[in-house]
Amino acid sequence: MKYIGCVLVLLCGSLAMAAIPAKKAAPKVNRILSGEGSTFGGLAGAGFTLLDVRRTADTKKKLERLVIDVGDQNGAPQKGWPGYYFAELKKNPQRLVLDFAQMPKSKLNEHQIAARMKNSLAVRGTSLSMDPIDNSLLLSFDLKPKSKVRVYQVAGKKSTSKVVIDIVAE
Repeated sequence: MKYIGCVLVLLCGSLAMAAIPAKKAAPKVNRILSGEGSTFGGLAGAGFTLLDVRRTADTKKKLERLVIDVGDQNGAPQKGWPGYYFAELKKNPQRLVLDFAQMPKSKLNEHQIAARMKNSLAVRGTSLSMDPIDNSLLLSFDLKPKSKVRVYQVAGKKSTSKVVIDIVAE
């Protein structure tokens, strides 16, 4: 009888633990990339769209921020984390390459992105390519020498999800 009581206590205890949702850990802000390095973030999903690329700058601090808005597969704002991305900073020439998996669509073309980077403190040139076979988008920023970069993600709560790039031009 006492064994039945122990089994019931263990069973009820395990059921109570199953009812508590697991807490998701907040993503860590990625390290600053200098010279060469890579980082990644985002989540896998059904598909994503590049909605917009915005640029702001603080000339006194030689700091520039690029914000990449990521939408769902239909081009609507994406709530939650952006789609999976891999960012790599290359040294010679100094270039930041962002590879967005599962992103077969873009609301911007290469010329529109280049126009937004005109008069940039840190970006000398851009390129955009899309691979229809593996549904990926490759966004490349040619940087001025000795630039330091930090790439991180911002979850969409009120607006769409974002990938943010901070660039410090030397």
